[in-house]
Amino acid sequence: MSLHVLTDTELLSLLRHDDEQAFRELYERYWYKMYVVAHRKLRRKEVAEELAQELFVLLWQKRESLKILNLPAFLGVTLKNLMVDYIRRNILEEHYLDQLRQFFPVETFTTTETVQLNELTEAIQNTLAQLPEKTREVFILRRFEQLSIREIAQRLELSEKAIEYHLSRSTAFLRQNLRDFVAVWVLFFLS
Repeated sequence: MSLHVLTDTELLSLLRHDDEQAFRELYERYWYKMYVVAHRKLRRKEVAEELAQELFVLLWQKRESLKILNLPAFLGVTLKNLMVDYIRRNILEEHYLDQLRQFFPVETFTTTETVQLNELTEAIQNTLAQLPEKTREVFILRRFEQLSIREIAQRLELSEKAIEYHLSRSTAFLRQNLRDFVAVWVLFFLS
């Protein structure tokens, strides 16, 4: 029997019993539609692909416990939640990258310097992503938004000692993980 003639409900029933062919049919039926929705909202091809993929990973992982009455609605709501989570995770990093681009106007660099700046930017972004969320947020507020320790403490409803702790932790972590780039940039600024 060809699975493409089955309804979503019938395919979901098969999926609950670990039917990989039913999953593949649902994936082929809905992946591109979910990708288009994510791409339209986020305007980033790679992120849209990743979130559409993550949506179907979740569907497979939770196949036995899901009670879905309307698959397109379920997929749409789940995708929306994944997009909101993505935006929350990345909004500070995006703001930080904009600040870094303003600080180092790319058009003034040679090709080599531009490549080095891109590598440094990527290294900083990757290193910041490894920090715990609160520590990363404190670092960005202090170093890129130039808020005082008192202002950060008030905004995040933490003590000033906690802010100092997060700053110390983030600075040490960045120093440790970016030490290879320090020599390159010292030479760049001296030349």
